[in-house]
Amino acid sequence: MTEQYLAAGIGRPVQYTRIFSGFPLEPFLSAQDDPDLRQRLSIGAGDFVLGKIARLFKLKGHDDLFAVAPQLVTRCPQMKFLLVGDGPWRERFEAMARSRGLGKHFIFAGLVPPTEVHRYVGLMGALVHLSRREGLPRALPQALAASRPVVASDCDGAREICLDNQTGFLIPPGDLPLLSERIVQLARDGALRERLGRRGQQLVRQWFSVERMVDELHALYVKLSARASAARRP
Repeated sequence: MTEQYLAAGIGRPVQYTRIFSGFPLEPFLSAQDDPDLRQRLSIGAGDFVLGKIARLFKLKGHDDLFAVAPQLVTRCPQMKFLLVGDGPWRERFEAMARSRGLGKHFIFAGLVPPTEVHRYVGLMGALVHLSRREGLPRALPQALAASRPVVASDCDGAREICLDNQTGFLIPPGDLPLLSERIVQLARDGALRERLGRRGQQLVRQWFSVERMVDELHALYVKLSARASAARRP
């Protein structure tokens, strides 16, 4: 976001401070692969679950996922796509799944209460985030907190948390062959998923706790208040 504002001629670099948006980490740090929830969603014990948490609407990248889904299922027949979220394009995407013969592979979980999101993340082997416009999508640190690697379009703030070949894979927007290849790579390589997920969890522990966010916001307010007070002195 700082880069975009500076490119638009707003402010100077020293005027910007980066503070990550913290969230309660514990539910995600302890997320488990719940067999009861799997059964309720018709996900088999041996299925590889590729998750996506996003509103079902334009710019969120679902079309890219649907474009590569037939090839993914051909190469990994036990792959399931778990879409968490709802929106005005849900019927369109459900029709796309049926028309491609993938109705049994796509699971539409709908709108999930924030307190339940970690349960769905716990089912995932990896998460994709293919949005074409975001600040820093909350779904990425949530998945990484649960030690699930991510595949993300290299748009806006995704690269601040999706570190290529460290916490997941960054994909140039619209590069469908590379997107497909990275997903298959993760689906087939459990050791790779563990390495990327573990590094991602370490990163989220360091930067995304609510306590750190509050401390950094407080420090920023104190600094700005002191600067304003000094400017008012005669």
